[in-house]
Amino acid sequence: MLAILLFSFIAAALVYLAGRKDAARDHRLSLLLLAMMLVVPCVSLWVPKIGVLPSVNPVVEQEGFAWQAVLLSIWAAGALLGLSRLLLACRGLAEWRGNSLLIEYHQGVEIRILPDVSGPVAAGIFRRMIFVPAGWQDLAEETRRIILAHEMAHHHRRDPLWRMVAEIVCAVYWFHPLARWMARRYLEQCEYACDAAVLKQGVTPRRYAVVLCDFVEDRQLSGPALAMAEHSTLENRVRRMMVPHQKGSVLMLGLLVAGGMTAAAMLSLLGPRSSGQAAVPQAEVSLRLTANPFPGN
Repeated sequence: MLAILLFSFIAAALVYLAGRKDAARDHRLSLLLLAMMLVVPCVSLWVPKIGVLPSVNPVVEQEGFAWQAVLLSIWAAGALLGLSRLLLACRGLAEWRGNSLLIEYHQGVEIRILPDVSGPVAAGIFRRMIFVPAGWQDLAEETRRIILAHEMAHHHRRDPLWRMVAEIVCAVYWFHPLARWMARRYLEQCEYACDAAVLKQGVTPRRYAVVLCDFVEDRQLSGPALAMAEHSTLENRVRRMMVPHQKGSVLMLGLLVAGGMTAAAMLSLLGPRSSGQAAVPQAEVSLRLTANPFPGN
């Protein structure tokens, strides 16, 4: 447990350092470390420990309050609650699809009109969809082109799938604020990347900013869905579009990825060596202490 927490702190530090000057630089690193936070606890169960720490003597089972069982139960309850909320979000997405109207296919993606949304939403992992608000067909051709460019960028990058992974990480690490911080950072980076894809198509930053402000989604979505614009990230996105940023160094990204892999490898070093002897139950200890040393007398 200590090793997993240590790795999460190292992962958050790497994400922060990579995006200190420009938060959009490290989206691949954020995704890698989030996925590793999800995989590392499972892998650590069967990865052999090198044993840098001193070996542990056989532990004698003692009666008392089972703190580990209580903590495990609390964690399991929190994880089940988070996963249940995620399943409800997926169910709500299915209800959206049932209440929406399919109007066209755009590069294999369903375009559906949903009156319940105030802004476009890219959603779906296996069945890719874009939900658009009522009055979609009355919008100007340029506005619709900008919206579709942004939402299609999400689907090309598989952002709904990766957001689902980030949500699962937050459910498992519900007690860890850094996990949620990394997930929020990654979602911001997804929006930065899609904004850059739209601007590369010749859309001016000022015109694009107007479209974002016109279609702000009031609700904060969860699960495999991403709104085109949310209040929490809109200001930073508009500011970033107006101020040019330099591209990140590929060498720096490679070093940070290597640092993340090194941090994961630390899990095999932090485990203490076991002597291989089984623990002696308390009942057997008591029996040995109270036994008659001279049974023949």
